[in-house]
Amino acid sequence: MILRTDELAEARKILVRATNWVGDAVMSLPALEALRRRFPAAEIVLLTKPWVGELYWHSPAVNRLIIYNPEKEHRGWQGFRRLIAELRSEQFDAAVLLQNAFQAAWMAHRARIPLRIGYATDGRALLLTHPVEIPPAGHYGHQSNYYWQLLYRAGLAERPAPIERIRLAVQPSEKTWAAKHLRGMGLAGPRFFVGLHPGASFGPAKQWLPERFADLADRLIGALHADVLIFGSPAERPLAEAVAQAMRHTPVILAGETSLRQWMALLSQCRLVISNDSGAMHLAAALGVAVVAIFGSTDAGATGPLSARARVVQYRVDCSPCGHRVCPIDFRCMRGVTVEHAHRVALGLVKEFGVTHDDASEG
Repeated sequence: MILRTDELAEARKILVRATNWVGDAVMSLPALEALRRRFPAAEIVLLTKPWVGELYWHSPAVNRLIIYNPEKEHRGWQGFRRLIAELRSEQFDAAVLLQNAFQAAWMAHRARIPLRIGYATDGRALLLTHPVEIPPAGHYGHQSNYYWQLLYRAGLAERPAPIERIRLAVQPSEKTWAAKHLRGMGLAGPRFFVGLHPGASFGPAKQWLPERFADLADRLIGALHADVLIFGSPAERPLAEAVAQAMRHTPVILAGETSLRQWMALLSQCRLVISNDSGAMHLAAALGVAVVAIFGSTDAGATGPLSARARVVQYRVDCSPCGHRVCPIDFRCMRGVTVEHAHRVALGLVKEFGVTHDDASEG
């Protein structure tokens, strides 16, 4: 349902329910920027889970954040009621729901937000004042367009052009912190940092084999005189350690040791990142780092990295993309991705953009 021009003419305060995962959050940034262009003077407040909130700290599209923490202060029914009361007191003019869950629409409804815009999914259409039909997958292409299409179909943004690049930046103080942190680990002087992210929160079907990450890392150390940094969440620490144990060389394990902004700052120090289809892949690509993205069960056309400095490595099989969290058969899509193929693509990417050891900045 398209909003009439006058319905939001006086909107001064807009709540946006953000997506819950880092990769989706990165892909939704163009839509947030489009909303800001449509309402340059409005206060845009983002409701976000704590593990993704730091992504928006310096975004000009967002005025401030409200952190929704269902594990602590907003836990259970009483905690959710506390959140509703907080949102109701804010007196928002409108809510734009980038998250598709029923709970997001119920929250906006209970908070008495007069205009509630979101996709008509998960049985929530009756809770929205302006439910928007989900466009066919072939109509929007990449997932980043999916979020923009919500705004466009609701009359809140211009028709989206193909999104070719998403940009993120770290602050100078964050870069200084990252360089100092690396020096503190004995990684001073000119360095060629290669970041590995062997995990994927969606499930093991998106994860290339740990021993192949290890083999590739050893080869890149030999070819590029690189220092390897292994990234990941606290839950991915055992996986990072498994990769490290399978290597001949000694990497630096950073999994579980950083906040999101610190992770971004350290990624920005890398000259190359090897990652599964994950939030780390989207972060690195948006930061302008060269990325080799390894795909198996998911569709690179829908969730691949949006950057001229990114390359996708995959092995085509009939059952992919399947979207499964766990492969129900023999994991052929990921087993088909060889170390030789990934190594060749990585070196080609380094050569294409002229990134050599001598060009690496001080760590």
